Amino acid sequence: MAVVGRDAARRVWRAVAWYVNGVTGQSRYAEYVAHERARHPGREPLGEREFWRRHYAAQDADPGARCC
Repeated sequence: MAVVGRDAARRVWRAVAWYVNGVTGQSRYAEYVAHERARHPGREPLGEREFWRRHYAAQDADPGARCC
């Protein structure tokens, strides 16, 4: 019975972590790397720091629907 509870707790934790990563945007880099490897196998993906640097620069250049 304890194993069932532990498995349920793990599933809940993974679901919460998945949701939080999606809402906060933390999954964007992993999605970018998966895209680069699938669509451009000969090209080395950007490092995480450079990816976020370019991501935020693009947001600043074109804020879209943001209020500020």
